[in-house]
Amino acid sequence: MLAITALRRLTLRAPATPAVLAAPSRAYSARNGGANTNGKGDSSSPDAAAEKRVTDDLDKVEHAAEDIVKQVVGLEAQVKELKSALTYGKADFINLQRRTEQEKASMRDFAIQAFASDLLSTVDILTTALSHVPQPVPAEAKDLAALFSGVQMTRGELLKTLAKHGVVPFNPLGEKFDPNKHEALFQAPHDSKEPGTVMDCQKEGYMIKSRTLRPAQVGVVQDKS
Repeated sequence: MLAITALRRLTLRAPATPAVLAAPSRAYSARNGGANTNGKGDSSSPDAAAEKRVTDDLDKVEHAAEDIVKQVVGLEAQVKELKSALTYGKADFINLQRRTEQEKASMRDFAIQAFASDLLSTVDILTTALSHVPQPVPAEAKDLAALFSGVQMTRGELLKTLAKHGVVPFNPLGEKFDPNKHEALFQAPHDSKEPGTVMDCQKEGYMIKSRTLRPAQVGVVQDKS
């Protein structure tokens, strides 16, 4: 029994053989992926893997930057289009305001057109009545003189009222015939007047502002040719 114990002690104290020393070295080599013993390494080294990761990250950043640039260009085009639309819209709005103001002014100017046209017939009647009174009025015809004066004053007040609203009469005698302002009742030759000239005005015309309210009824010199 003592001999066996002594043998075990001797075995434990005995120096390691070369085969035993080589075993840990092989185990270390296996744990490190079978690296070459010459110290040069291979393509799967940590530096190569890190470089590949950096390259991949740079590619991703470049692609992301390109996408951002495309989005910025698209947004700039949209902003330009919206600015153009806003400019045109503002111009249209200003034009609409201007037209609205012009229409309102026109409505104010010509609001009494129909009413003024109706009053002109009354003015014509008074004018006709005055034209049939002999001038000068005989001194003994006091009633006729008073009537004539009253009708004349009434006609004058009507014309003043119309004039306040831009309605004024015009007599185109001696002017060139204008179909926009004159109504030709007849044509006749005339030796001392040019053809197309108004030689007779049977009824005065009326203007309201710059518009013809009623054309003058006239006779026109005829062209002999």
